[in-house]
Amino acid sequence: MNATKFTLIGVLVLSFAPHAAFAQSVPAYEPFVFEIKNSQNVKIALSDLDNIIFGDELARENMEHEPKVDPRAAPLREYLKSKNSPMAEHAEELLKHYHYRLIIGISFAESNFCKRNIRPHNCWGIGGGKPEVYTDYAAAFERANALIQKYHDGGLTTPKLMRNRWVGWQNNSWIVAVNQVTKDLETRGI
Repeated sequence: MNATKFTLIGVLVLSFAPHAAFAQSVPAYEPFVFEIKNSQNVKIALSDLDNIIFGDELARENMEHEPKVDPRAAPLREYLKSKNSPMAEHAEELLKHYHYRLIIGISFAESNFCKRNIRPHNCWGIGGGKPEVYTDYAAAFERANALIQKYHDGGLTTPKLMRNRWVGWQNNSWIVAVNQVTKDLETRGI
């Protein structure tokens, strides 16, 4: 009977607390140490490891803290300047938006490249009878891009399909104007 009790207690201890029993049988735990052997006995700073492991190119990239400029920004700025558009100084901001070509194309159809805004910074007639006002072009581009995306999500993916909803009537000149600008930008690699 005593042997059965001890066996039962042993099974319970091993079942519910096996690590306690195992810990008694393992020698003292030592953490794994990662060591780099340096055969030349040269001291290496941690900041130099990227250069050693990945080469000079990555180290140079990490050292460059200047923001990358989109190569399309200068040609887009020149294009918009040639149209006397106030958007020219915001070319980099425009290029941050997925639908930047449509933003520019619709601005041509609605306000001659933002030269005749219905409200401050509203080059697209957004808001219809209650035109929206934007504090700056960055906010306006964001809103125009979001609205174009909403149209795309609803299946209105071309100027022809967007026209009736955006313009409110069948204005074929609007389609021609938007397509003219988007194709011109594409042709120029912008």
